[in-house]
Amino acid sequence: MRLRARTRAGTRRTPVFAVAAALAGAGTAVLAAPTAAAAPAAISLPATFDSEVGCSVDWQPACPQAQLSQRADGRWAATLNLPAGSFEYKIAVDNAWSENYGVGGARDGADIPITVPSGGRAVTFVYDPATHVVSDDVSAVPGSLGALYTPTATTFRIWSPDSSDVKVTVGGTTYPLGPTSLSGYSAVHQVTVGGDLKGQAYQFGIGGTAVRDPYARMVRSGTTQGVVVDSGAIAPTGGTWAPRPALANREDSVVYELSVRDFTVDASSGVDAAKRGKFLGLVQTGTTKGGARTGIDHLKELGVTAVQLMPAFDFGSTTPNWGYDPVDHNVPEEQYSQFTAPEDRIREFKDMVDGFHRNGLRVVMDVVFNHTYDKNVFGGITGAYYTPADLSGTGNSIDDGNPMVSRMIQDSLEHWVRDYNVDGFRFDLLGVHHWSSVSTWATYLTSTYPDRNLLLYGEPWNGAVADPQEAQKVRYGTVPALAAGHVGVFNGVYRDAIRGGTDTDVMAYMGGTGNAGAIAFGMRGSPTDARSTATIADLWTPAFAHDPEQTVNYASIHDNLNLYDKITYSGATGGATGTAGRIDRFAAGMILTSQGIPVIAEGDEFLRSKVVGGDYTTAKNSYNAPDTVNAIHWGDKTTNAAVFRYYKDAIALRRSTPALRLTTWDAVHDRMTAQTDGPVVVARLGADPATPTGYDTVVVANPTSAPYDVTLPAGTWTKVLDTDGATSAGDTACTGLAVTVFRRN
Repeated sequence: MRLRARTRAGTRRTPVFAVAAALAGAGTAVLAAPTAAAAPAAISLPATFDSEVGCSVDWQPACPQAQLSQRADGRWAATLNLPAGSFEYKIAVDNAWSENYGVGGARDGADIPITVPSGGRAVTFVYDPATHVVSDDVSAVPGSLGALYTPTATTFRIWSPDSSDVKVTVGGTTYPLGPTSLSGYSAVHQVTVGGDLKGQAYQFGIGGTAVRDPYARMVRSGTTQGVVVDSGAIAPTGGTWAPRPALANREDSVVYELSVRDFTVDASSGVDAAKRGKFLGLVQTGTTKGGARTGIDHLKELGVTAVQLMPAFDFGSTTPNWGYDPVDHNVPEEQYSQFTAPEDRIREFKDMVDGFHRNGLRVVMDVVFNHTYDKNVFGGITGAYYTPADLSGTGNSIDDGNPMVSRMIQDSLEHWVRDYNVDGFRFDLLGVHHWSSVSTWATYLTSTYPDRNLLLYGEPWNGAVADPQEAQKVRYGTVPALAAGHVGVFNGVYRDAIRGGTDTDVMAYMGGTGNAGAIAFGMRGSPTDARSTATIADLWTPAFAHDPEQTVNYASIHDNLNLYDKITYSGATGGATGTAGRIDRFAAGMILTSQGIPVIAEGDEFLRSKVVGGDYTTAKNSYNAPDTVNAIHWGDKTTNAAVFRYYKDAIALRRSTPALRLTTWDAVHDRMTAQTDGPVVVARLGADPATPTGYDTVVVANPTSAPYDVTLPAGTWTKVLDTDGATSAGDTACTGLAVTVFRRN
């Protein structure tokens, strides 16, 4: 039951469209610029939900249960447990109505609506005293751009640095936008249009040209029109989110890369026909092929902790295509949807994320902010979105050196974290971006969502072109400076040391040759020479990780030949039980016993091949190949069951062995050695910081064809992993082309 206070001194309830008219006239709403004032002693949330949180009445500024606390970043925040329902709230300063803020940070502004989904939830409110804007993690954040919906009005905002001729057409009427002052943004134009516009299409125009909304949360297919939605207020089916799978340290992650389409589109997936190749096909349980688990049940059986979804936002190509050509960064890709209604499409994506969470798996999105489908995506707004010279190899690289472009990327990342509950991002061609921009995005996300332990990592290279600002971009040498934001990169140096060239027919260490020293260094997590977060002059140094979480280790990914095809292209034969299968297990064993975060490409765990009719050329670059090439064929899991069993066992060993998941530079430095004995690498590790040399785990990588007898530290040891997977033996023999692991009893 909600009790409303009889009076609210110092303010009156004014509809939001009236506020807009009063501020700007002629339908153009301009936020008042922040004014200097004494620092507040208290910030509170008078609201229609005050009685639900323990206040005596609603709209009570001085209620103790409605107080916010100031954070280290200067913002004020509170998390309140609210029941389901529709409410309104404002911000009050110093427990009184004399200074209060409403929609858009306007003083004495309109009440801010919020709809809490069925079942209720804990809602976090954050107030920025610089802009007076308050946001909650249920509704769309008023501080960003795009179409900001409330039931009584929608505010439209767009960046237009080159033209003041800015309009939006919605509901058959065209409205001019006027310049507004918005902290953290520049050259923003806005208008607030009254009425409930939910579900209506809108079209921005600049200088007479129709342009898309870079912040659109839903779009009309095949057009540049956005659709007004409140993506934050749409709950997953059932009304509440499942608990997020626990992750104590980022190094505890084992990530599995997959394509939404490729993973289930083949009938052998056992997924319902309507869901094959779709978002919800990824989380359908109970599927099998020949008695073996498929789909999400397979991932649970394998033991990975997170999925890395290849592009799942709105892209320009027609499937089958992996979608590395973004159009609308904040909209789920319609070709992966079973629905057409905007809210259904949003809920569907949330149901997918929630389904992964309910099955113990986190969700990492593969995002592409280094380029767009073509320059028509943003070019009609301003050319400032793009770099003068192409850096992505696509002809249209994005310039995050422009503060507003950088802010757009940050806002998009937060959109997916806040509204869709995702757990991290893999950045395509992260090396196109300035490391200072990446640091800003990451520091903001990890400080704003500190309980998430977000995974943030990407490729530290660009599209193989010269960059005049090389030292300012993400490279191995600038990675240490990203440690505070918990940003890592793919370790291409270690990958090449293991497998050799990505598309060549010559293998490196996994094939019996190569640099044992490079393997030993990669097994230690490629640490910096000294414990420092300073950038390194050698931008391509292999010693780049200030923290083990900064090296993402892999032997195979969607690009280039996958692991098994690389092995067979290099001449190895014999399938799962022959030399080829042994080499595959050897490579995976190194990745899964090294410090850092391992990533496995879909199907590698059962020798997936993309070679059809001997065509290795297509397999090397299959981004737009047909399903006959890219689809996962789930019968391979049964055919190559021995390889799957090895991956499963190695992952289980990693997850149960703390020494394989050290979490600091100091821990690696003090508690791990990795030495070479000819071509063989022997690593000794300890989990206990109190006894740095009291090693409890030994890992041996033997690339030769002969057994190697390892000398173990004093004590009683058990061999727990060999080329066939989990074992329990008392001998010290390490077979060739294999990783062997021993643990102290």
